[in-house]
Amino acid sequence: SWDGSNTSGFSGLPAGLRGSFGSFYYLGSNGFWWSSSPNGGDAIYRFLSSGGSLVDRSYGNPVYGFSVRCVRN
Repeated sequence: SWDGSNTSGFSGLPAGLRGSFGSFYYLGSNGFWWSSSPNGGDAIYRFLSSGGSLVDRSYGNPVYGFSVRCVRN
């Protein structure tokens, strides 16, 4: 279940991801969000897993469909 404490104030939903050929994966169990920081040809993304309490960071090819978070300053 997606039952985090939301102590950070970020209410991300487990939307999964869209693969490079259009199929969807991890719906309802994991959330992936692009960062605005590039790393060569890849981009940095953040990852939340159902049942986990940490936000992981990794690098991915921009052909994958991850969620985006718009922040107003």
